[in-house]
Amino acid sequence: MAGKLDEISRAIGSLETNVRELRRRMDESRKLHARRHADNTAALRELAAKLDRHAATVAAIRPAVAALEMSRSKLATWASIGFAAVVVLGWIVEGGVKWTIGWALSHFQ
Repeated sequence: MAGKLDEISRAIGSLETNVRELRRRMDESRKLHARRHADNTAALRELAAKLDRHAATVAAIRPAVAALEMSRSKLATWASIGFAAVVVLGWIVEGGVKWTIGWALSHFQ
């Protein structure tokens, strides 16, 4: 019986050691997770602050971008009108040159 009690005592001691080791590891793991959580929270706060700054910058730039889009649209409109005017002017000049050449040749015959 004394041998069995010694074995039981050793088994209980071993279990106590294992439980202490598990508790120590759990405490380490809890601390590690808490530190990672704190690091991630800080990083997310920094990113949120950066996003807020960028959003404010975009909001400040938005009217200028809208004005540039409007001026680009106006520029494209004026370019189209100018191109059409040059084409019409070219037709008028071509017609005038043909008429002048025809008139000059008709006087020589």
